[in-house]
Amino acid sequence: MNLPGRVLDHGGLLDALESVHRQSATLTRGFGIVLFSIDRFRLINSRFGPAQADEVLRRVGTAARQALPRKAAVGRWGGDEFLCLLADADDEMSYRTAEQLRLRIANLVIPLGDGVATVTASFGVACYPASGRDIGALLSAAGAALHEAKRRGRNRVVAAGGVQSPVHRVAGLVETALREERVMPAYQPIFDLDSGRLVAEEALARIITTDERVLEAHEFIDAAAELQLTHRIDRVIIASALERCAANSARGTQLPIFVNVSGSLLHHPELIREFLGRALAQREAAGERRADTIVIEITERELLGDLPDAKRLLMPFVDLGLKLALDDFGSGYSSFQYLADLPVSFLKIDGRLILRLQESRIRAIVRGIHNTAKELGLTTLAEFVEHERQANILREIGVDWAQGYYFSRAVLDEKEAGARRRMSVNWAEGYYYRRPLL
Repeated sequence: MNLPGRVLDHGGLLDALESVHRQSATLTRGFGIVLFSIDRFRLINSRFGPAQADEVLRRVGTAARQALPRKAAVGRWGGDEFLCLLADADDEMSYRTAEQLRLRIANLVIPLGDGVATVTASFGVACYPASGRDIGALLSAAGAALHEAKRRGRNRVVAAGGVQSPVHRVAGLVETALREERVMPAYQPIFDLDSGRLVAEEALARIITTDERVLEAHEFIDAAAELQLTHRIDRVIIASALERCAANSARGTQLPIFVNVSGSLLHHPELIREFLGRALAQREAAGERRADTIVIEITERELLGDLPDAKRLLMPFVDLGLKLALDDFGSGYSSFQYLADLPVSFLKIDGRLILRLQESRIRAIVRGIHNTAKELGLTTLAEFVEHERQANILREIGVDWAQGYYFSRAVLDEKEAGARRRMSVNWAEGYYYRRPLL
């Protein structure tokens, strides 16, 4: 059946739910319920006021309606909760739709106060008849799944009992890849916008499947987080980055390598000191100390909590002599506080701002971020640079470094030597750099 193509109120949702339930019971069809709420909405309301909080709700509702298939309805369920009704949807389709909606909301850039911010949402999925045969049971199952999503750390989808989740299939793939050593880094170059020199790289996790496909991180990292596998991925990527640093040192170069770390690893400082400390000690014994060639990237999302706690989480890296970068800067509510008080050396501007540089308001925000960083003696780095115009704007603003598809995609370490042999012109250490930036 077709459902109304608009954002419904609570009563309209109940009517649609009863209609779909009645038809599904008669025709023995399935349908899905997706219940979601905006994470930390009370913080938004208290910090920016009810009017701006309502605007966040309106934008999220509109984005949800635009992202959902035709045979779907969405509406405010109460407070900061929304309910999506998916007619003729099986378990996997319902889960996949919720995951697509989660990503859509996470990529929204919403004006708040004098700047912009992003929000995330947590999702619970229930399906008829697997999760229940009456409306009350289905709503209860979806609510319990939503509560579990919040408990596991927010910004995720959890399926109610009886619904088969694709997460476990992907997580199994990750676990097998870790065991068979098919998790490896791809390196994306980072360039100085003024000189065009290659100045650093970022190590990005990849999985090579048994049929030799390359999976990017967004295809498996959420499933890995769900089953607490991310710290194992972190260890592989950091170890590989250390090996690359040693190889660079042997060639007489000291190229910093940026590495993302997960909240899972941050909350296990004993693991950091154990494996990273041992690796650095081995390098030092071989005359290859230079720990500062590894830059650990952290996001505000992973650090959420009070500032003393954030400092405590980062101390193992600082104690080992590594440098820190604050990633996705400009996307949260407390970024400037973290920037002022945490021992960071690099500031990576949120890529969602870079993608909107054609807007004068966004340019002003990026300029303000860069100027603040310069006052604090930090190096600024723009990610997601996809077009020459974006690179030119960033250069005019004065942003120091940049990375993105405009310069180069990430290259698997094992293929890098061959790539360098094939290319001979306008490359900096094997990476194409589009010149000039006019």
